[in-house]
Amino acid sequence: MKLLKLIGSALLFMTLALPAFSQTGPPAPSAGIWALIDTNYTVGTNTLNVTKARITLQNTTTSKTTGVQFRVFYDKIAFASASVALVGSSTNLYLQSVDNNANGYVTITLVYTGSSSSYSLANGETFEITFGHVAPATFQALTSIANLSWSGAYPYSQVAAEQPGNDIALSVHNYGGIFYLPHLQYHGTFTNVTGSGAKNLTLALQKKPKTGSTWSVVNTYTTDLSGDFSFNEILDTTYFDVRLAIQGDTMGVGNVISVADAQQINQWTIGGATPAGWDFYHADVNGDNSVSISDAYGVFGRIAGRFAVWPNSVKDVKFFTQTEYNTVTGTPATNFTSTYPGVTNFTFNILPGQPDSVTFYVMVPGDANNTGYHMARLTPIEIQNPTNAPNHLIDETVEYDFIAPTIEVNVPSLTVDEGNLVKLPVKVFTGSNKVGALQLALKFDSELLEFKQVLNSAKAMNWMSFVNPMDSVVEWGGYDRTNGENLFIDGETVFTLTFLAKKPKDEWAQSPLYTTRKFVGAENSGDMNITPTNGLYQVKMVRGISLKENEILVYPNPTTGEVTIKFNVPMDGNVNLSFVDINGKVVTNILNEYMPSGNYTYRASLSGFAPGSYYTTMTSSTAISVNKTVLINH
Repeated sequence: MKLLKLIGSALLFMTLALPAFSQTGPPAPSAGIWALIDTNYTVGTNTLNVTKARITLQNTTTSKTTGVQFRVFYDKIAFASASVALVGSSTNLYLQSVDNNANGYVTITLVYTGSSSSYSLANGETFEITFGHVAPATFQALTSIANLSWSGAYPYSQVAAEQPGNDIALSVHNYGGIFYLPHLQYHGTFTNVTGSGAKNLTLALQKKPKTGSTWSVVNTYTTDLSGDFSFNEILDTTYFDVRLAIQGDTMGVGNVISVADAQQINQWTIGGATPAGWDFYHADVNGDNSVSISDAYGVFGRIAGRFAVWPNSVKDVKFFTQTEYNTVTGTPATNFTSTYPGVTNFTFNILPGQPDSVTFYVMVPGDANNTGYHMARLTPIEIQNPTNAPNHLIDETVEYDFIAPTIEVNVPSLTVDEGNLVKLPVKVFTGSNKVGALQLALKFDSELLEFKQVLNSAKAMNWMSFVNPMDSVVEWGGYDRTNGENLFIDGETVFTLTFLAKKPKDEWAQSPLYTTRKFVGAENSGDMNITPTNGLYQVKMVRGISLKENEILVYPNPTTGEVTIKFNVPMDGNVNLSFVDINGKVVTNILNEYMPSGNYTYRASLSGFAPGSYYTTMTSSTAISVNKTVLINH
């Protein structure tokens, strides 16, 4: 029993004694008497205006230490002063410190002044150095602070004292001494109102001093494939105001808008479908808070290249808050376009105490079939059957970041007709699908081919369609403006392109044709994928130019201004004759009137326009014919 009492007393003594030997601070790296700089220290905010760092003493020997002396070097650019205090009790301890800010160091001594012959300095964090910051503007401009260190330009003896007053070695060790400046961590998401992530969206983090008025950019970020962004920046929010900034009017929305969108808006207009929720926003490209044929025309006109921006300063992208999104989504039958118009350029203040994340919603006016911001991309050009490249189309198409039905737009093998004309009937192979919108841009080698005209099929004549002849590019687009009465099915020809071959095929080094844009809309106006075209083009010979039905002839060409235009109208109907520049913009209308079928000759002038390439276009009820005309100085 006596033995048990002795063991119990010993355990009790050990338990009571433990706190004296288990204070906080880094451990000694090996046996000895050590002064230790910790791994890192958190820099104080501008509100505190000071940063604290502690020095730890660790004695793993049997020696009883009664004093220490050492010098610590610090960043004098960041800190204007250094003062030292003891951590815990200062009874019978005499502390001295001398700050030399000019050279960036503080010298510290500590000695025991009591009478106990068994005293030894306690292990653990012993000294707290308080560094005063330099002026706030200077301090907040720092991107880093030099590490706390034992070594510098002015060395000092690191010494410890032991009972009864002998000098012994004081070892020093630095675990890092890194000062971590205040950081702002934040993240968020940009989501299409259609539900997908808004990828490749650019935003900026901005800051300004709370006492200032000028914002500057800290960094820019791009949302990932899920529409997410995150950052961890050196920022003291007690000194700076910080905000997210979106410059939406400088953003490209990708290949989002096509004839399928015009098709969808047209269906809402004629009653083939009913808009709801975000449909009002997608359709209202002219900003009048309603859905009308003007919106369908607006989308169609922009696709056709008639204008580069929406009417009435409507922007290409709009953003909405979580609350606005919930309201519009929750009551889909109501048109909220006037209540919540959305913003294009906006800022969002990040305030202390807020949640560390935010969600915004993105909407692209004109995107009526819900493709979503940057959710369509052009794939690299590829040559079908590269071993026989001169015979095949070089193809570039559009891919979507979601699963969509696939059809084939096909141009079969062709030969040259009389008059060296190359006719390219464009067919759709749809399988069980139906097509209500189609857009195809074809780039051609103007040294080998000259674009002449487009002939619409019987169904396409009932479509709203355009042809945009630009320099070495011809683009056709259209959509079914009826209530699904002229949809294309498997194997049908939509239109036929006609080119004039300038050189025989054996003089071709590569294919003279490739697609640059391809879009297709399904029966319900949804986006569809188009497989690479496998069309084969063969030109066997070149003959003299002859005026054929539906052709247009312009001379002299090149011209100094005055030209004669000959053209054929195969069927009674309205005829439009215009000059168009290389960007597809109509520079002047020559005529626009009802004309009986027959051959016509008109004189017109390009005088007053800048020298360069122009296109003389003749549009009738059955065809669109184009002739490139070069205006030279006179």
